[in-house]
Amino acid sequence: MGVFSFFPILMMFLYLAVFGFSIWFAVSLIKAQRERNVILKEISTRLEQKSEKDEL
Repeated sequence: MGVFSFFPILMMFLYLAVFGFSIWFAVSLIKAQRERNVILKEISTRLEQKSEKDEL
């Protein structure tokens, strides 16, 4: 009888672990996208500066 009362607790822990992993993954993905956007913005700025120098 004790084993059967353990399964719901185990399942609840599993659901919480999946939920926590999903949140962690979403936050990590957003952080990586922000870093990528910063790098792309720097590249864009440098290309604009170079094109302005080439026009002169």
